[in-house]
Formats: sequence, C-alpha cells, structure tokens
Amino acid sequence: MHGAGTKPDTTKNRPYNAVLDITRLTSRVGRGPFTGVDRVELAYLDWCLSASEPLYGLARISGGHVVLDRAGLLVFRSKLLGELPWGARDIRARLGVKTPKARGEAESDLRRLAVVRSGPNILPQLPVADGVYFNIGHSNLNKVSLSGAREAGLTVATLVHDLIPLDWPQFQREGTVQRFEEKMRVVARYSDLIVANSADTESRARYYFDQWDAHPDYVTSHLGLAPCDENFRPSVNNRSNFVTIGTIEPRKNHGLLLDVWGQFESELPDDQIPALHIVGQRGWKNEETFKRLDLWRGKCWLHEHNDMDDPALRQLLVGSHGLLFPTIAEGFGLPSLEAAQIGIPVLCGDLAIHREVLGDYPVYADLQDIYLWKKTILEQAKQRQKDLVHAHKAKKPKIPTWSDHFDAVNAAVTKLL
Repeated sequence: MHGAGTKPDTTKNRPYNAVLDITRLTSRVGRGPFTGVDRVELAYLDWCLSASEPLYGLARISGGHVVLDRAGLLVFRSKLLGELPWGARDIRARLGVKTPKARGEAESDLRRLAVVRSGPNILPQLPVADGVYFNIGHSNLNKVSLSGAREAGLTVATLVHDLIPLDWPQFQREGTVQRFEEKMRVVARYSDLIVANSADTESRARYYFDQWDAHPDYVTSHLGLAPCDENFRPSVNNRSNFVTIGTIEPRKNHGLLLDVWGQFESELPDDQIPALHIVGQRGWKNEETFKRLDLWRGKCWLHEHNDMDDPALRQLLVGSHGLLFPTIAEGFGLPSLEAAQIGIPVLCGDLAIHREVLGDYPVYADLQDIYLWKKTILEQAKQRQKDLVHAHKAKKPKIPTWSDHFDAVNAAVTKLL
C-alpha cells in the first residue's frame, strides 16, 4: 500500500529493445518496505520482463556500473522480493566500510550477475545499439548515464515524479535542493521523452525546463494501481481509528494532525479519542514533530508504525474510518488513490494533484483550518465502522491501471522511434 502495485495488468507488448536503470531498487535493499517510487520502478521491471524483445538492466553501484541481461534481471527480481537470498559479500563489499551489509550483499550479487562492468566515470558498453533507456526512480540521473545512453544510440525516457524540492526548498534537507536541481538539469538536457505521472507534474517540469532552454517531448500518464478485492471485511475495533501514510517529513504536515489530536486530548476522555495510526519512517527537519511523538509515546490513541509491511497496512486501512492526507505538496499521492480504490473516505488538502486524480471523492479541507479537520474527523468517527464504507456515497474516481500507463508510454516512445 505504500505505492503502486508491482504486477502490471495486460498491456501491449514492448516492441523495442530496452535498458532499464535499476539503481534505485538496488539502493533500497535492506532499507525497509518499498516506497511508492520503488514500486513504480519495480512495475517497470515487471513490464519490461513481460515482453520478448531484448532487455538489459543498468545499475550504478559502489565503484562503477554493471549491466545485467534478462536472466540476471530475473534473479535480481527474485532476490529483491525475498524469493531467493542475497549471496555473500565479495571482497569489494567487505572492504567498503560505508556500505551497509544488505546493500553490500546486493551489490556483490550484481557484480556476479553482470555481463558488462565499468568504472564510475564511463558507461559500460551496452549490448544494444538502439531502443530505449528508461530511468524511472530519480536515481542515477547524471551526464554519464543519460548522455552515455544517448551516445550508445538509445532514446532516453525519464520519469519525473515531482519537482517538489524546487517548489518547496524550505522542506528539504541541507544540500539536497542544489543536487536535485543538478539532476533535473541533466534530465532536461539529455532526455528525449519526459514521462510525467500527472498533468500537474508535467506543468511544473515544463515551467523549469523551458527556463533552462530544454524542450524534450512529454507524455502524461497516471501511475497504475494493481487490482484489488473489494470484498474485504473490516476488523472490529472498539475505538474509531484513522490512518495517515508517508515519511514523517515537513511537507507531509503531520503537525496538523498532532494539533487536532492535542485538542482531542484536552476535550475528550481517553476512551473517546479516535486512534491515530501514523505509518511511515521518521524523516528530516521535523524535530518538533518527533518531540511530540516521543512525548505522547504510550498513549492508547497514538500508534507510530515505522516498518509496516503491505498486508498489515492494507488491513489497517480497510478497517479504518478514513485516510488523513494533510500533505502540503505531492507529486501523485498514491495512498489517497489506494484508499479511494477500496472505498475508504479520504480527508485531504485542496491540491491540484488531488483534484486531478481524485475528483470529488475526498473531503477537501483547508490546511490552515484545524477546526474543519477536527469536525470532519469527529463526524466520521461517530459512524459505525462496519457501515462506514457503505455510508461513504462519494463516487469513486477512475482508478488508473498499469495497462493504461504503459500503453501511453509505448505510444509516446514509438512516435519518437
């Protein structure tokens, strides 16, 4: 539930050679549940593997680059999903004192699986001379990779998830804004096709890329969600409960929810305060929020889940009275769309991206209006849990599929080729 499903549904075959960058997935080994961006890259891996045309994977790892063929990618995927264990660390990984053990195991396996390798400052000789290089995960966005792929005769297609670090620099960690801008300037200069996850993201990309005098082609295609069984049975809880999903960082605006629950604590008996489930790891520049969470640790109505897997998260969400999504900025907002997919009420800020993908489904509330958030939460909390979904009459938005997404990408790529 942290992001998109990983099994694309039926779509047209990929009628061209492909090189998929898997740097992001490699870097995430040993770092907990997949994020939304991770799942999108995994969905692209599944899609690329589903076609018979030649396929290779490129990864930038410690000390250089590796290229995997289809057989290597299948092994990599199985290890990534826990179907096969990672191998022992090789000498390079053991000597790399800054490399975490799990990632060292993954990088060692990639070196063993590689059909071609190179150092850090040059791209390996790619086994295909035409087709498309896909970079999906906002990783390995540098001149070596993108320009190198072009020089090898490949069309470069880059998926842009958001431009939030440029739009909201005050929410970012020290030094990340400059690095992100450098990456996006490389994307703007060397990409032939920008895949935008929403019209809102495309608009922001065009705004910056036009300033940088870069004019790639664009295609907007919403990220897909895997089909789900809507005949779920919510668990029975004595206490009403709400869920919020996302890394605990400033733009996710957890402080608003803590303000609301602070008022609940001063006005309601403990057994009448709705439960708040915060799902996500602690991030950055949010010390005041962390202090409040630590202060309230042990409260019967506050639950912080830093490492929840997908099945547990799904059960938590389907048994809730609603998803609370007070984020200040979002590239796509998968959690809210996933909640809508199963009929769970959504309370969120009135952002352009929410209007684009959710339509009139959510209750939109001003992010400065604590009273409205509090009032809406209490109204939903009074609903009997088993009747809540049936009582939620808002028309569901159109749920995008991976088939739709990849059909749009295929059409745009084919036009360029």
